[in-house]
Amino acid sequence: MYIVPHQYSIRLHHCRSRFKNQIEDVLLYMASEICSIGEKPDSEFDSELFKAIKIFPGNSSKKDKTIDNWRTEICTLLGLVQYSKNGNCKPSKMAETLNNKQDLIEFFRYFCFKFQYPGGHVKKEETARLINKGVKFKPVNFLLKLMLEGNKKSGGKFGLTKAEATHCIFNDLRVIRDGQSPEKTLDLILKNRKNKIEYNSSGDVVRYAGDILDYMQLANLVSLKPNNHYYIKTHEFEVIKSFTESNDYFPAYEPFYTDKNATPEDILKTQKAWFDYVNKDLDKSLFESDILEILTDISQSEEQKDSVFIQAMIANINKKQKQNGKIKTKEIGDTGESIAIQHEQIRLSNMGRKDLARKVIKLPEQYAAGYDINSFKGVSEIKRCIEVKTTISKNKLQTSRFHMTPNEWGAAETFRENYYIYRLMISSDEVKLFVIIDPVGKYKTDKLEMTPRNGVDITYSEKSGQVEELFA
Repeated sequence: MYIVPHQYSIRLHHCRSRFKNQIEDVLLYMASEICSIGEKPDSEFDSELFKAIKIFPGNSSKKDKTIDNWRTEICTLLGLVQYSKNGNCKPSKMAETLNNKQDLIEFFRYFCFKFQYPGGHVKKEETARLINKGVKFKPVNFLLKLMLEGNKKSGGKFGLTKAEATHCIFNDLRVIRDGQSPEKTLDLILKNRKNKIEYNSSGDVVRYAGDILDYMQLANLVSLKPNNHYYIKTHEFEVIKSFTESNDYFPAYEPFYTDKNATPEDILKTQKAWFDYVNKDLDKSLFESDILEILTDISQSEEQKDSVFIQAMIANINKKQKQNGKIKTKEIGDTGESIAIQHEQIRLSNMGRKDLARKVIKLPEQYAAGYDINSFKGVSEIKRCIEVKTTISKNKLQTSRFHMTPNEWGAAETFRENYYIYRLMISSDEVKLFVIIDPVGKYKTDKLEMTPRNGVDITYSEKSGQVEELFA
């Protein structure tokens, strides 16, 4: 059994999510709710946040202490709340970005990029202890470097287990304090494998390193194979490069490393700045989900490996890349809009109206039309105004909410039965299209719920519309 030498042994930990098995659904829900609360005095904001958590499906019977724990995790670990100098709480930039873009992969990339030990996600006493020990560690940065090095030595076949990450990296001061290189750490892991040395793999031991690897999977940086090894996703080269080249740490801790005499009171004074730090510089378009990478994942799943639609989308993007060179997702249109446009073009062509299919266009944002795509219902040439609402995640979601801007809701009121919501749910397993026609009419007939909030929040159900097959 492998044991970290006593003089280097430590156990890193962080605030753990009690909703980890449904974290993507919870994040989308909480981002929406927190944005709807807006900026309010601390006590009022906390009260509203408590209520929002309480009404999440399955929480109504939970004890107040459990709800308080959720609140701590949502604020401290996931950074969905920021604190104003005037004593108010407000939705964080992370919350606003997620709520507006519905890109969970991007959210977890931001999360992984900022995550460090020590950080505001642990108690102030623990942060002070780690600083005084000299611990300064960006786990995702190190793990990606190690995996890249592993691929060099194995011809691209290196995978890492939770137990190896725990004992050879996270719980070893030589790595997290002394700066031992990924290359030297990899040598230790490979030596242990050669000598068939086992590790303590019990859940309570490997859970913290395991959490980070799981978050990396949700960020589409690694994939978990049936052999319980995590493999780096080398196709995400530019994203991975941005992680491995970053040496960005929370600056408010830096002065404490000089004398290593930080106190919990010192750390408490930095806490509000921590929330500002994790929400700073969230404008890296590089972190947005890549449609080609996602569709490639879907094409390899059991359920979708024979999907004509997925294969057609991949072929279409590859064709554009051959014609124009390497292009980013934004340059071929937003992920959901790209899918919706192809769907409409093929739907109309199948109806014998290739002439109309050629007229399907994405409207420029400066037109402020209140919808994304101009299309047609069919042979009658009646206009179909399509607003695309896309959520992108690693796993399948159960969420049934989205936001409409004042302009979008206004357009829906104007065009009524010619206004369509294309609700696209994209994960590494499937692309699902749910169509809602005339959302204003559906609201007036109690077939969906509408809550005003700088526009409207929509909650829909099966009676609000129907699932439609995506054409290819």
